[in-house]
Parts: sequence; structure tokens; C-alpha cells
Amino acid sequence: MPPFFFLHLIRTLIVLALVFTGLFFLLRYYLQQSRKSIIPPSTGESLKIILPLRLQAYERIVLFLERILPSTLILRTNKPELSAIQLQSLLVKTIRDEFEYNLSQQIYIPSITWELIKNAKEETIRLINQAAAKVPENDPSSELARNILEISLEKEKLPINVAIEELKKEVASL
Repeated sequence: MPPFFFLHLIRTLIVLALVFTGLFFLLRYYLQQSRKSIIPPSTGESLKIILPLRLQAYERIVLFLERILPSTLILRTNKPELSAIQLQSLLVKTIRDEFEYNLSQQIYIPSITWELIKNAKEETIRLINQAAAKVPENDPSSELARNILEISLEKEKLPINVAIEELKKEVASL
């Protein structure tokens, strides 16, 4: 074989090596760029965005829980002209409306804590209905209010307070 053939073969191999090296780096660059668009922002950047939203959600849920505490709920909604059954209906409707208004906050709150919040809402409604069962429907609303407050005072710790404490722990850990 002539030496010209070996020179031509070496030159071809060098050109092919350069072409494949160039393609390798080009493909690697492309994959890195496409991966950047898929990977979420770094933890620091996402914290700057999500943390204020989560804190706001926690604030709104604590406000919701405070608003459905039997004592504050009665002070806000009770009117002397209402009957016991009307007050019961108004209290339950107010709790459900407040809950629906804050329903979207569950995306920022862990599932276990959200269950505590739902439980607090349901237990408060149950407490109201339990108190209403002890009062004749046509009695004044003040009788129902008194019964609700008595039952809530008998309880060692309301589910609302348990949920608020859990929310405070979570905020402290943020």
C-alpha cells in the first residue's frame, strides 16, 4: 500500500474525530439548555416566590379558625330578634361560607393539617347542632348562644385550638 493511502486514512480519521467531537459538544450543550427549562428554579428562588404565598395561606386559615370559634362567631352573628333555629341556621351557614371562601388555601397547607382544619369546622358545626337540640326552636337566640358557649367551655380543648397550634408549629418550621 502506498504511503499516500495511510496519510489520506489518517487525515480522514482526524476529520471524523473533529466532526464527532463537535457534534458531541453541540448535543451536550443542547441537552443542558433543554434541561434548564424543565428543572424548577433553585430552592432559593422558589422560596422567594412560594414562602410569602404559604405564609398568607396560613394567616388566612388562622383567621378563618378564629372567626368560627363559637364565642367570636356568636358575637358577630347573633341578633336579639332571631329565634334559636334561625341562629343555628345562620351560624352553620356562616361557617360553611367562610370555609368555602378559604378552600383554595389547601394547596399551600399539608394534607394532615388540612384534615385538622376540616375536622375543626365539622366539630364546630356538630357543637352548634348539639346545643340547638337542647333548645326549643322558638326560644330566643340568646338561649342557643348560652348553650353553645356552655358546651364549648366544657370541652378541654376545641379542635379549632388544636388546628391553630399545628398551624403555628408549621409556620415556625418554615
